[in-house]
Amino acid sequence: MNKITCQSCKQEIPLIETYVQFPCPECEELIARCEKCRTFGHTYVCECGFEGP
Repeated sequence: MNKITCQSCKQEIPLIETYVQFPCPECEELIARCEKCRTFGHTYVCECGFEGP
């Protein structure tokens, strides 16, 4: 089973918690964010360098 890591806080997201996963607008790499980072608007940086809210 794959581990899902939040792109903002770099913490592993337990599969029982709410999270969102979407493709990077620049490179289509999957980005996962935990509910806490989404709620507080923490930024994330994709491996390609794209930065988002």
